Amino acid sequence: MGESAVSSAAIADAAELLTQKADMLLERLADRVMAAPTPGSRAWYAHRSTAAGSVKERLLVRIAIAHQAHFDLAEDIARARAAGAGWAEIGEAASLTAHQSRKRWDTTPAASRRQESGQLAIW
Repeated sequence: MGESAVSSAAIADAAELLTQKADMLLERLADRVMAAPTPGSRAWYAHRSTAAGSVKERLLVRIAIAHQAHFDLAEDIARARAAGAGWAEIGEAASLTAHQSRKRWDTTPAASRRQESGQLAIW
């Protein structure tokens, strides 16, 4: 950015605030798309805690929305993977194939993937 009257700390703080606000908005939009009750209401909390697979489903909806808006999906992808979403499901949410989604967002080194799959590496 070069010499500027704006400090790097101010830029970092503004970026963090933008990330937080975008995350809150994405949550509200996911609620709207999923036809959830009013955020913060008793019905909303009950719906979120009792819906089977709701964490994974919700993350996949967030991924679909964020992908359409051209947002960076890396954090939601990691959270969806931790919640049990497969590459095929993530790819479907982002209008990609399982291979394309894995190629785009898998941060696991290739050597680790071979070990995890139980396959013997020949080369």
